[in-house]
Amino acid sequence: MRILKRLAVWFVETFAQVLLLGFVLTVLLGHDQHAFFKDLSIYSSGIVLLFFTTGYLLSTMVARAVWRGRTLWSYLAIATVLFFIHFEIMNAGLGGAFEPSARGRIRPAGAFIAFACTLAGTFALRKWSPARSQLAEPRP
Repeated sequence: MRILKRLAVWFVETFAQVLLLGFVLTVLLGHDQHAFFKDLSIYSSGIVLLFFTTGYLLSTMVARAVWRGRTLWSYLAIATVLFFIHFEIMNAGLGGAFEPSARGRIRPAGAFIAFACTLAGTFALRKWSPARSQLAEPRP
């Protein structure tokens, strides 16, 4: 049951990352003033495709499902590093998808989004799955 909870949290984290990264790309790379949501959905669809093709979805899903680190920051650091690695895989695979100036803005924004989404997911998971010591204590 714990793995299902972890995967549910991972799904919400990933969905939030896709939408937030889509928003960042829409703002940074430009959009049609009359079709903001259309452009947002196009960028978000591209992000899902790139997350899938670079292996980001699989690597973060496995990390979230099986990581048993005791410290709060361990999974957050892993997820942020995975974002950097897969962003570079995607950029190299597409032959330099973004201009160097855009990459310089997308990397930190994407890393912050990955960190923030996994932080929120970690807090939600801790609240949803109480610690074993709390389960062993009798309730008043």
